[in-house]
Amino acid sequence: MLKEYSPITVHGLVCHDHVDMAFASYSSLLKFSLDPLQLIIHDDGSLTDEDRQKLSSLAGASILSRVEADDLMNQHLKPYPNCYKYRCEHVYGLKLLDIALLSETDFAYCDSDILFLRPFQGMFCWPDESTSAIFMRDYLDAYSMLPWHLLGTDKPKLTSKVNAGLIFFRKSAYDLDFIEWFLAQEQFRYKVGWLEQTCWAALGHRVGCRQWNPEQVMLMRSDSSFTDNLVAGHFVKEVRYRFGEFLTLTDKQQLPSKPLTVETIVPPNCNLLELGGVHLMRQLKRIRNYHKIPEMLRQKFLRSYAKAT
Repeated sequence: MLKEYSPITVHGLVCHDHVDMAFASYSSLLKFSLDPLQLIIHDDGSLTDEDRQKLSSLAGASILSRVEADDLMNQHLKPYPNCYKYRCEHVYGLKLLDIALLSETDFAYCDSDILFLRPFQGMFCWPDESTSAIFMRDYLDAYSMLPWHLLGTDKPKLTSKVNAGLIFFRKSAYDLDFIEWFLAQEQFRYKVGWLEQTCWAALGHRVGCRQWNPEQVMLMRSDSSFTDNLVAGHFVKEVRYRFGEFLTLTDKQQLPSKPLTVETIVPPNCNLLELGGVHLMRQLKRIRNYHKIPEMLRQKFLRSYAKAT
């Protein structure tokens, strides 16, 4: 028996280039969730008046402009210079900071490239009192820290394979002081594009973390298929070309009348060996790309020569 709970506010962060995908994504969320949701869409600063008009047509959705958010967040972050700097320099700072600090209760976040595929319930419901964070499960540790950063009692611990595309978090567990400290650690920025996700993984480990069942809430791959258990798929950049394919399937698929209850699992901690494997994979990929440089330069020269002649 599921516990009753108040409507959950789900936040989204949208840019101009992704408005159509975001509209489809959040439409599917509102369509298939049997639990009441309220949607707040954060403008990254690039939305046009036409974009905002389209997104505000989603049932019950409200749009928070970048100017409004900046005014509010400047007050919140005055005592937190590292958070302020990160937010000014990286759009993911809006995701890491705004959605929590501008929420009065427990909050959820959903990326604009997540597509919900069938009726569901219980996704934004706490499984127990010891859990204060729920994330998607990734297929690797996409973290900005290096393996040896896990060594030492004073180093943060990470939950394994956290993907921050979909988040549910207790407001009372959100620790801005820890985030301020984490963002000050320059050695944790080996891959700055993954810094925000790494921070969520460290924060989740501190407060008690679960992950949604990866058979139900999945980071999509090139060979992923529509299954009886699949509730939501995250179409990251490498597989975003399949978003439209699955969107069409939701119209054609014979959907079950009974909704699926979204379950959670207890994830392991990220360890030195696991993170080391990801780091090694990065280095091997970089070496392979080095071999491509001469050929890339040759092709560039040939194109320039052909254009000149």
